[in-house]
This record gives sequence, C-alpha cells and structure tokens, in this order.
Amino acid sequence: MTPLWRRAGALGTAFFLLSGGAPVFAYVNSNTVFKGSLGCLLGIGLGVYLFFWGFSQWRTKRLMQDIPLSTIRAMAPGLVEVTGAAVEWNPLEGPMTRDKCVYYQYRIEQYVSSGKNSHWETILSGDSRENPFFLQDDTGAVMVAPVGCKVVIPHDYQFETGMFTDVPPHINEFMGRHGLSCHSFFGFEKKLRFTEHNLKPSEKVFAVGTCQETAVLPPGPPAGAKEGICLAKGQRSGDVFILSDESRRELESSYSAHALEGILGGLALIGGCLYALLNLLGVR
Repeated sequence: MTPLWRRAGALGTAFFLLSGGAPVFAYVNSNTVFKGSLGCLLGIGLGVYLFFWGFSQWRTKRLMQDIPLSTIRAMAPGLVEVTGAAVEWNPLEGPMTRDKCVYYQYRIEQYVSSGKNSHWETILSGDSRENPFFLQDDTGAVMVAPVGCKVVIPHDYQFETGMFTDVPPHINEFMGRHGLSCHSFFGFEKKLRFTEHNLKPSEKVFAVGTCQETAVLPPGPPAGAKEGICLAKGQRSGDVFILSDESRRELESSYSAHALEGILGGLALIGGCLYALLNLLGVR
C-alpha cells in the first residue's frame, strides 16, 4: 500500500487540478460555449461519482471499526473480523509467478497508443475465487469461500515486455492457452504488462466477512476446522467481504485516505466545474 506521505502529495496535486485547474483551463481554451459547457457538465458528473465513492469508503471504514475482532472459535453468525494464517491446504500455483499460494488474481494488459492518447488496456484477467481455502489462528480454523470478496493485497509480481525482453516460457504458454500472443501479426513484440497478486501459505490474513452456515466442507480439512460454517459474502447488498494481508489498522488508514480523496476531491471538482460553467454562461 502506498505510504500516507506519498498519498498526501498525490492528494495535494489532485486537489490543484480538481479544484478548478482543469475546468478553468478548458474554459479559457474552449472555442465554443457548447464545448466548454459539455466539459464542465462531464466534470460535475465525475465529481458526483468521486464524492459518493469516497463516502462509500468512509462507510466501510466505520463499519470495520464497529465490528469487534473475533477469534475463529468464538465466531458467531453475522459480520465478523478475524485474523489468521493461510493454511497450506490444497495449494494453488500462481499463473505468473508459479508460486505456491491459496489465492491469486492476475491481469494482463497491453499498451495501446492512438494518436495523442495512450493507455494500458486489460486483455485478460482472472482469479481463483472458486477455490476455498482455510484460515487458522490459535483457537481453530475456518473455511473461506472467496467468491464476491474484495482483495486488498499489493502485487507480488509485475513484469513489462520491451524490445529486448524475453517473456518467460510458462507465461507464453499460459497466453497461448487463452488464444493470445506476445507478438503482433508482423512478428513484433507487443508492449505488455503482467501483474499477479497472491496470498501464500502461512501468510497472515485479515478478513472482514459474514460467518454463515454451509453444508459444504471439502475433504481432508485441516485440524481444528470448524464444521458447518464458513466465512463468505453476505446475502445483503451492504455486507462487506474483504481479504487483506494488511493489519486492521493499516486497512482502516487506507480507507480513511480513500474517503478523503473521494469526498474532498469530488467536492472540489464539482465546485470548480460549476464556477467555470457559470462563467461560460455569463451568470454573475
């Protein structure tokens, strides 16, 4: 996770742009009132989205603060927070790293350039959410069904291709199985970026989810596994389900920073765009 001092610097730069820099620049350089007004309206829409996104981050942070941290043995039906080590049970293999893990997600992006616009475009992504795993603490173990979870972990692997880089054979093979190639039609190497996030056996995991009944318990569970319950996504739309290799305090700080960025940045963007729009329309 990005250190808070770096986030503060980025936040300050964003506020400079969002608080009027971008819309005023568009206003001054606009050839027509229509173009400038359209840009301002789009900016207001983006500001509204940022504001409500930031508010949802704040709400999630407050929810985490209200849920007491529980041991696995003491878990009761409903929203719970637990911390445990990932159990080396039926381990998987990360597609990019080939590391042994209990959960992974990956993303393959291609650098696309069109005129003055360039961006990374995702061409393939996936995860192992259909594969349950177990968390264990000093009091017992519980099955985690990661379908529908939000995973907050830094990338464990990132690799970009270039003119003189060689893509590892297993990644070439992986792409081939999905009908993709690292080379263009003319044989030139594409500019690609490969990213993988994973949770390894014995890695400490902080989980916020719903303790609920389950009739499914995979064969050969680890010693001390609780039968009849699992940690999963709740049925209500507002229920959170987060898995992270950060501590509870670090995760709450992260959500606080996101909330600050979204709420203040959204308000600044709305205000800047409204100011520019009113000037374009000649409203004093």
